[in-house]
Amino acid sequence: MPRLPRLIVALAASSAGMLLAGTGHAATQALALLETKGATALHCDGEICRAEFSTFCLQEERELPRSGDPYRLAAGSQLTLVLTGQDGKTQRIPAADHIRITAARSGHTAVTISVVQSRLAALGARKAAIAAGEQITLFPHPVAGDDNPQTEQDKRIAAGLLRQLGAKIVHRGQHDVERVQALNGLINALPDQIDRRPDARQSLWRSAADTVLRDAPDDRIKRAKQEYAACWRDRVVQLGGYSVRHCLQSRHDRLMWQHVKRYWGAVGAGS
Repeated sequence: MPRLPRLIVALAASSAGMLLAGTGHAATQALALLETKGATALHCDGEICRAEFSTFCLQEERELPRSGDPYRLAAGSQLTLVLTGQDGKTQRIPAADHIRITAARSGHTAVTISVVQSRLAALGARKAAIAAGEQITLFPHPVAGDDNPQTEQDKRIAAGLLRQLGAKIVHRGQHDVERVQALNGLINALPDQIDRRPDARQSLWRSAADTVLRDAPDDRIKRAKQEYAACWRDRVVQLGGYSVRHCLQSRHDRLMWQHVKRYWGAVGAGS
């Protein structure tokens, strides 16, 4: 397993700042955004177009993000906004000036990236997607009164050596990465509301197959079917206790936690 020099681990631990005394707010964890292997479509609901993207934590000692906490791209990280115009032509532009990034839910396993419809209209687009390349790092927005902000040293370590180590650990298990991508695709394709129609299982699958899975690799479609079937075997889903999307999010988050624990173990091995 990869090991970090003692000095780097010590710097990372010290700059991440063990929990400090006091009642002020402390900056949350830096996040690594997984590569998308293509563009992920944004789905519009009212004025907002959005999608979820998989992430993992780079700084174990810092606080977990809370649902809705804002994030921004680290220096040198770039997301691409893929725009489709009324004429069907596409253009690719840097996304940073047009998007909002927030924690999808409490924890460090996913973020939501959104664009307002009016911005897309101003760009001459009728739909949009986000493409994420390798080695993308996200930092929490600074807030007034932060008693443990992300320093420039924190950012250099997180976006540099820690991000590189994270990529090696997470991408080592390609089977798991495909599983994560399959789950993420289903999450973005399905509604959050509980669907009580008698044919909900078949209808929702057709919807996903016709959208996010239409051009997906065969292995990803196979894994998506397995994850989807597993959620419909969940008794709470069957009884209408929560949506199949909620079940898929839970399965996604548990899988990402396994990656995070391996990464934290690798960082700790160097100390």
